[in-house]
Amino acid sequence: MLDGFYIFLESGVVSYEKLLTPTLTPTKARNVVNELIGVHILESRGGDSKTVVIDNYAVEWRRDNSLGFVVVALYGNVLRGKLSYLSSLLDKVVKKWRKFTEGVGSGGEPEPEKVSTEWEPVFSRMLREAETSSLKSKFGGVGDASINNGTTADRTAKGKETKAGKGKKAAASSNPNKKLSKTQAAALDFSGENQSEDQILQDARNTFLPEEGDVAGWDEEDEDYSDEEEEDGGGGGGGGWGLGLKNMLSQVTGNRVLTEADLVPVLETLQQTLVSKNVASEIAKEICTSVRSSLVGKKMSTFSTVKATVLPALEQALERVMTPRQPIDILRDCVTKRETRSNQPYTAVFVGINGVGKSTSLAKTAYYLKQNGCKPLIAACDTFRSGAVEQLNVHAKCLDVPLFQKGYSKDPSSVARAAIQKAKEDGNDVVLVDTAGRMQNNVPLMTALNKLIVENKPDAVIFVCEALVGNDGVSQLQMFSRALSSSNSKTGVDGVILTKFDTVSDKVGSAVTLSHVTGVPVIFVGVGQKYNHLKKLSVRAVVKSLFKD
Repeated sequence: MLDGFYIFLESGVVSYEKLLTPTLTPTKARNVVNELIGVHILESRGGDSKTVVIDNYAVEWRRDNSLGFVVVALYGNVLRGKLSYLSSLLDKVVKKWRKFTEGVGSGGEPEPEKVSTEWEPVFSRMLREAETSSLKSKFGGVGDASINNGTTADRTAKGKETKAGKGKKAAASSNPNKKLSKTQAAALDFSGENQSEDQILQDARNTFLPEEGDVAGWDEEDEDYSDEEEEDGGGGGGGGWGLGLKNMLSQVTGNRVLTEADLVPVLETLQQTLVSKNVASEIAKEICTSVRSSLVGKKMSTFSTVKATVLPALEQALERVMTPRQPIDILRDCVTKRETRSNQPYTAVFVGINGVGKSTSLAKTAYYLKQNGCKPLIAACDTFRSGAVEQLNVHAKCLDVPLFQKGYSKDPSSVARAAIQKAKEDGNDVVLVDTAGRMQNNVPLMTALNKLIVENKPDAVIFVCEALVGNDGVSQLQMFSRALSSSNSKTGVDGVILTKFDTVSDKVGSAVTLSHVTGVPVIFVGVGQKYNHLKKLSVRAVVKSLFKD
């Protein structure tokens, strides 16, 4: 049940990399490993082994100080403490790799071809033996734990159940179109193991539920532009966002009419600033063109401020760029549908690539709707990722909203259909559908998702994307929209939720680019872990972030 395995030198050079499941993408794996190296290993050289959690992955490693290399295993945090064979496997890999690299040279870096042809089969055999031994130990040593090429992702259910081996947990296939057996489905269910359910629920409540008196993100008012920030040395001497804009216009302010020649150097600086904050160059140019048309011929008085002169032009330009072709308001649309007395719940399907925070974003949306008088029901339609149903069940209990689930190995489209019917019967006016993460270029998985959309005809398809990916999110969204478009269904994606938005204030321009290029609105941004850490993206907030020094 490992997701990935790495061996690298303490310098950061990767000697061996193996991704074992499709849920762990190369980019995600590298991000996790980079954080492990930069934050946990380099800052704690005294420790030769440890387990940490990074971005929902448990990461366990062993260090060999004599040769200066580290072996690392990555797996879903839900499995932490459940892979009994892992500690022994890591120790064995350290010994084998030490022997494998004997005589390599001072750099300690073996040839890639040698790693591929000689080390790869050694590691695959070690992993296969470790997993097989673990299964035999747990289920009496009976049964065929068949593993293709030693990888968890390729494991199949070829083993026949015997009386002694009945109920053995076999790993699920990564192919969502292949129906899982009961034993495979059971392998994905980790409820009741290790921590008690009460303890898990209490930990989740401490993590996600807002503190008493907290103001919800969607109720927070954007800070007004401060006149003090526009004065040199204002705000305690720090360079405020307004100071940056004032410096741009300092050469042209005065009691005269602005000409296009006056604005050329200013707009060049403005365009460079926008591009540096992840606004696409063509969009930055469009914004500057709009600002120029608003300011040419405008008289600047001696006492003009940046706020009074430039901000209205900037806000209008950004508002035009960020106004979607088809606006969406989940709360408004939900209430509207409820008031039509159609007895049909408002349905929103949450989609996106692996590990971006779909389930948490769905839970935040459920909290938002419930706080505003709606009665949401959550549908667990990620029926393939281990621990997905349990994770969603914890959120549902924290939120005190119903969860509809059929366990694992079921057709997600059928589960969604049954959930909508259940909501109708119980009077729930919103159904929020969780789906399995998938890469946008994975044709079979995208076809399965398209089936869910076509058969259930949701009111909205919400694409969840990390703000950290910057403008790569545009290509992800475009590919999802194309894949989900069909002749007999709605066109693609209706709205976007950007997660981890609080970590990218200096690169907020990617949100501007995404809205403008795709025409799909950013309906919410995630700004923290709590359920109420969900904000609506406002032009004023974008302006302040774009021009913060």
